Amino acid sequence: MTEKGKALWILALLSPVIAEMLSGSSPPHEFFNPLSFAFLVGLYGAGVLVVRELSVIWNKGWASIIVMGAAYGILEEGVAVKSFFDPHWMDLGALGVYGRYLGTNWVWASWLTIFHSAVSITLPIFILALLYPHLRGQRLLTRRRFEIVLVILFLDVLACTTLLNQYVPFWPMYLLAIAAVFGLVFYAEHLPKGFLMPERVHPTWSPRRFAVLGFAFLLLSFLASAIFAESTVPFLIPIVMEFVIACWVLVMIWEHMGTAYNLAQKAYFAVGMLCFFIFLGTILIFGGWLDMLIPVVGTVLFAIDFTRWSRGKRVLFFRVGRIIYGDSRPKASGAELATN
Repeated sequence: MTEKGKALWILALLSPVIAEMLSGSSPPHEFFNPLSFAFLVGLYGAGVLVVRELSVIWNKGWASIIVMGAAYGILEEGVAVKSFFDPHWMDLGALGVYGRYLGTNWVWASWLTIFHSAVSITLPIFILALLYPHLRGQRLLTRRRFEIVLVILFLDVLACTTLLNQYVPFWPMYLLAIAAVFGLVFYAEHLPKGFLMPERVHPTWSPRRFAVLGFAFLLLSFLASAIFAESTVPFLIPIVMEFVIACWVLVMIWEHMGTAYNLAQKAYFAVGMLCFFIFLGTILIFGGWLDMLIPVVGTVLFAIDFTRWSRGKRVLFFRVGRIIYGDSRPKASGAELATN
């Protein structure tokens, strides 16, 4: 397999593994069911590949990827599985009642849009960019294969909306969700490449502070979406909180990440987000979901290796890491490693 082929499959698998298996939405016994696996890779894998390819084709930066990630979140949860609208969707709980207006589960919709943008799309692309910096700006798919991936994504969405969930949503809001997907993609195409690019060269925070930031981002977002679910607090409050938390994280990255000498900072931020899922998976294990032990242990080992790798140290566990990393040490410039 070529290096681009390897990177392509890593990206296509990272998205569903993190967003579905590691989050507990599809634990291993469900995730590795052949039909479920094909469906998830077809949805998440195709989605993340399309976003990355479009960002390369349009020569855009991280802001455009984040916006397209939001579009993907609406496409999956609003258009495909319709959890934005179905009050009886299996994962909703009290959020099927709290925050429901005009046939839409607004608190759930805002949280899942942020979640998919950050976890399903941006995080896998971010990790891949760290592991394969020399492939930044290069397409992983030929034009023909890109068109095939687009068709796979379309067919997966069509299957979801017609077969997986036959709930009929309030049609004006459903059409608005479809329009939002196209609107966000159009907006992403016209965002300046340097939008939200840090102005400083050197990072001003240590790697560990970025790990805390990544963990806090997902933890606080999760709490903001759930803590008021059975209260009388107006549902606009948690929605505003969710977006304020996301904006706060972006501002902290903009102010403190820097544009160089920051490989460890980037890796620790990604690991901080993964640590939230380690924490969540541990709770599920103690709750009787014993098969979650596999992804949790695997993520812990990856987190140890990834942080060591980012500081120029040899990996400890993935000795077959050439399959994953391409090398046991990071392909980073000496400048990036100088401060670690």
